[in-house]
Amino acid sequence: MNRSGLLSHQPDAQQSARDQDSPGRWLVNTPLLDIEHPKIRLLALRLTQLQQGDRHKALALFEHVRELPFACLPDGNSVSALTVLRRGRGDCHTKSTLLVALLRAIQIPSRLRFVTLRADFLRGVIDLGALPIEHCCVEVLIEGRWIAVDSHVMDPLLARAALARLDEENRDLGYGMHRRGATDWDGQQQAFAPFVADHPASLPVHDWGPFDDPYQFYSQVPQQRERLGLRGRLSWMFGARLVNRRVKALRATAMGRLQAVASLAARNTR
Repeated sequence: MNRSGLLSHQPDAQQSARDQDSPGRWLVNTPLLDIEHPKIRLLALRLTQLQQGDRHKALALFEHVRELPFACLPDGNSVSALTVLRRGRGDCHTKSTLLVALLRAIQIPSRLRFVTLRADFLRGVIDLGALPIEHCCVEVLIEGRWIAVDSHVMDPLLARAALARLDEENRDLGYGMHRRGATDWDGQQQAFAPFVADHPASLPVHDWGPFDDPYQFYSQVPQQRERLGLRGRLSWMFGARLVNRRVKALRATAMGRLQAVASLAARNTR
């Protein structure tokens, strides 16, 4: 099974053992995924019942999750897929958790891959200075290849607003996106929103490898365990509120532009 292009993680012994397991290793349930819950299973079946083949089924699930509005959820490392479904919104960690749960519920092997990115891609929604940040994508096993995607994280309206703002400011990175980042996925090639292959400064600075869910990552990787502590949770809760306020303003700007265009088009047709 091929690795996922830009993500060239060099696994340690534990992760190497994971990667050598059969695809069934990446179909297991966890408390955060809760793939046996009726709401998870029925949604996955309803979204894919008319689709043929794993690729088209994965795309149907991807598109559903992408449509959920982006919003940071406090304590995102322990939010279940069911909670994301009930709240109808999520961020990188939580929307990815839901997507993996839906994929596994219909027996498509999938997993989260965690990487560390420079914080430049978040400029405009939160200022972290030189502090790097952990990001995750979803890897899906389709026709014997692991294909990575994270373009489900930004909902279409927010992605459009972010790209418009980057164009206005003549910047490559910011607002959760790269100016040439992917906003869609074809189920055949990897698709990343915050980094691109020919812009080295945007690429991950560390690849932590594959995990079942965010809690597994933060609890098993020693360098990340502090995120589970009180200080880490409080810091994330404060940051989440700030991000959500700025995202709301950015989305409102995009809505205003769309309404203005629609109004102009309506006047022109009279």
